[in-house]
Amino acid sequence: MKSEFRVLSAMLRLAGVRYREVVAGIAAGSITLISALTLTIVSGWLITKAWQMPPVLDLSVAVTAVRGLGISRAVFRYVDRLLSHRIALQALTTLRSRVFDALAFDHTGSGRGHLFTRGDGLVRLVADTERVTDVIVRSVVPGGVALVLTVFAVAGATWLHPAAGLVLALSFMVTGLITPWLAVRAARRSRRVFAEDDFDIALDELLDHRVEFAAAGFGQKREERAVAASRRSSDATVAAEKPLATSQVLITWSTGLAAALTVVVGALTYTGDPTWLGMMVLLPLAAFESHAQLSEAAIHADEASHSAHRLTHLVEESGTTSATDDGEASTWELDDCHLKATDLRCRFGDTTWQVDLPPGERMVIRGPSGCGKTTLLQTLGGLVPPRSGSVTLGGQRVLEIDPAALRKTVRAHAEDEWLFSTTIRQNLLVANPAASDGELREVLHAVGLDDWLRDTVEPLTDPLDLLLADGAGSLSSGQRRRLLLARALCSTAPVLLLDEPTEHIDEPDADDLLDTLLAKPLPGPRSRRSVIVVTHRSNKQDSGNTEAGEVDIRRYADPVTEHH
Repeated sequence: MKSEFRVLSAMLRLAGVRYREVVAGIAAGSITLISALTLTIVSGWLITKAWQMPPVLDLSVAVTAVRGLGISRAVFRYVDRLLSHRIALQALTTLRSRVFDALAFDHTGSGRGHLFTRGDGLVRLVADTERVTDVIVRSVVPGGVALVLTVFAVAGATWLHPAAGLVLALSFMVTGLITPWLAVRAARRSRRVFAEDDFDIALDELLDHRVEFAAAGFGQKREERAVAASRRSSDATVAAEKPLATSQVLITWSTGLAAALTVVVGALTYTGDPTWLGMMVLLPLAAFESHAQLSEAAIHADEASHSAHRLTHLVEESGTTSATDDGEASTWELDDCHLKATDLRCRFGDTTWQVDLPPGERMVIRGPSGCGKTTLLQTLGGLVPPRSGSVTLGGQRVLEIDPAALRKTVRAHAEDEWLFSTTIRQNLLVANPAASDGELREVLHAVGLDDWLRDTVEPLTDPLDLLLADGAGSLSSGQRRRLLLARALCSTAPVLLLDEPTEHIDEPDADDLLDTLLAKPLPGPRSRRSVIVVTHRSNKQDSGNTEAGEVDIRRYADPVTEHH
């Protein structure tokens, strides 16, 4: 148990959580419930004192205190929510950046990040990160508040009478220790977190590959698999809710028993002061408020520790230890970016490659679909480790370069890059947050999207503000390809690796676009770059650029680099 929570604590530190901020959230939550508890005690004193009909001025302080405590409870509740949720949301942003880095870039050479399915990546990027960071709001702060209030309530009850303090302490042991422990044990047996993740993976796989499954005749089988995973998830959720319901019953019984025993203690030790008895009777009823969510908090902490283990394993496997801002300019100069592959054999295929791309030059890798062009490109970019041979950039092995520096130096344009459900501007700024509107318009013009944007948007509307409500679904295949290419040109990387940039584009426009990519200078914030283009278009479709080197991947026996 201790090791699990150490892993969770380490993951929270990786997410940038500063514990003094967490302590501030616990303090605000504690003051909130202490105000509520004190309000109950003072109200009990006020009611019993008023029953004795003293002079009104004797009650003025208590009346003012009741008002002040009522206001402070609301104020500090707001402060508590503000502080704890701000910490959790900031941590979620940081942690997702780091997990995204780990999924996108496997720097250890293990290739593990590329073995994840889309569903696996979705679980780690969304579900696991949410569980880990939600532990602040759902477990850490409630647990800390419960501890503070327990000490305060037991001290107050002991001050009224030691026997009352003992009764309250024993009741708190049941609600604060035994009940959460039983709930966690039952939740582990239900394996809810595993069932939920399995369902997410199965559903994403079904939705993402439904066309392929239908074509292969596996559609019905995959649907049945997803339905079965859904049933297991529902059953596990129901099974996990049972211990929560049981814990709530135990808390209710403990509260009632503590109140009853306190009344007995008060009756047996009554000194004749009704205000003393009123405070003693009401104190247990308000003291258990902080323990109401402890079982759920314990279950969530246990599930979060499981997610933290998986994320820790992922981050350690990838070699990614810090979040990076890919929008920053590369620290590498173009003249240092001589890309070479010597006796290179990729993960798939038996071809041995010799690639030499001097700084600022162009290269075209040609070949039919499925022959390994993309794998070669990924290997050159350091995204996939080679089976043998070496890839160097500026004389340094690619796999030995810091992953953050490599991502800023070598920009790989994948054909399946994601388009977000936001504006054209924001989709382009993913590659370079510092890019100006002028640079964005320049690359959109270069890829042939400016006329379409002007015809699509309303008059007096900036085309860059066009909203892609459905992400890639808002565009045709050709428009999507052009926009992704514009994003690549927006980056400041000295080396561009472009995978099938003219796919889904009609032939005349594809020729013009390929000429633009092979021309010097390039549009965008960095006009002088090295460029490798992967395409299945035959040489006769090249409209005449003679400055680009060429690798014909169909020459399996002796692939070479040609310079025209």
